[in-house]
Amino acid sequence: MPLEPRNAAPAPIALKVLYLDASIVAISKPSGLLVHRDERHPDAPAVLQIVRDQLGKFLFPVHRLDRATSGILVYAFSRPLAAQLQASLSAATAQKEYLALARWSGSRPQVGERWVSTEPLKDDKDIARAAHSEFWVVETFRRSALLGCRIATGRYHQIRRHLSVSGRHVIGDVSYGKARRNALYRARYGLDRLFLHAARLSLLHPVSGEQLELIDPLAEELADVVTRLRADGAG
Repeated sequence: MPLEPRNAAPAPIALKVLYLDASIVAISKPSGLLVHRDERHPDAPAVLQIVRDQLGKFLFPVHRLDRATSGILVYAFSRPLAAQLQASLSAATAQKEYLALARWSGSRPQVGERWVSTEPLKDDKDIARAAHSEFWVVETFRRSALLGCRIATGRYHQIRRHLSVSGRHVIGDVSYGKARRNALYRARYGLDRLFLHAARLSLLHPVSGEQLELIDPLAEELADVVTRLRADGAG
């Protein structure tokens, strides 16, 4: 049974605001919720419309998360601010970090173990584009590991594809992962979504130039999976 994306996410009354000032807002996006509506989902609940109504202000998107991914999403309150925020997000001073639960076979990895993937990734026109991802082991379990992921480029499904080519698929990934492993984690640990979460975003504020450090802890359903994995290992 497919895990990602969920067929529909309930429209929340309000989304969690991580940061808010006169220029930008950062929110915690739930899994299964669109970033904005499109022609395939003209009436679906979407973050942009929910937060617009929640704050009573127009929003201008500058980046996106996949529908199945949860975590930090930032909007600007004007078009010029959106351009400034986009520049800040693209600068070398910005850091985008995710947490992912990945399949792990063979010898158990060491916490803190790190590696880099620079495998070029093809775009929708089948052109290979440079891509750079960094990974490190945060915690280990039976046949899986919680990974920290940092991306220096923003290719389509970059983390999922880079882990897939190395044989370390994200659990719950129906596009690049393993159906049998996904089904096992659904039945045993209650994981019914992609385990990928945008947990940290560090960037210079587009107006003040001050360093912003945005943190979004693991979504509750993912934290529960980690708790079950720890209990399974202890047992």
